[in-house]
Amino acid sequence: MFFLILGLDEHVAGEDLKEDQFGIASSYFYKLTNKYSGSNRTLETIITGDNPEDIKMTLFHNYDIGYWRFIRLSNNKYRIQNYVYGGSMSLDIVKYKMKYKLHMNETADVLGQYWHLTRLSDGSFRFTNEFSGPKMALDVQADTHKPIMSKIAANHLGQHWIFMKAGKYSSD
Repeated sequence: MFFLILGLDEHVAGEDLKEDQFGIASSYFYKLTNKYSGSNRTLETIITGDNPEDIKMTLFHNYDIGYWRFIRLSNNKYRIQNYVYGGSMSLDIVKYKMKYKLHMNETADVLGQYWHLTRLSDGSFRFTNEFSGPKMALDVQADTHKPIMSKIAANHLGQHWIFMKAGKYSSD
């Protein structure tokens, strides 16, 4: 399946431009940064051979591996998909050696693919997941910037995520 990224000022006939209460429109792809890593690093899926599982914070560039689409499932519940995989794979969590690990997995109705957003007082967002529970949030390790799930803490800037529109979604 091929997906087209258009410039922000271009129109795609029939698309839904309506933004939800968080300012997210399913007709856009977004780049994700956080307040700890800074705007020069973005969340990306790294493809190594046939293994799409690796999720990293990498230096900011304009490659499609860092474009994420939010599919709204209910009030504040989303499925997060990457441009490279279209709708076939979604950001998921598995438990491995007593830790929650982020990876891309075949899109399915599983708890690890259900993400909740909470708007924080500084305008950023916190991501929690139904599989890991409401007390764990998407964060980054201090020394490596590796995305992890960690206990919610108000002062963890790695849990403060920022969305930047990257382009419009089109299935043409």
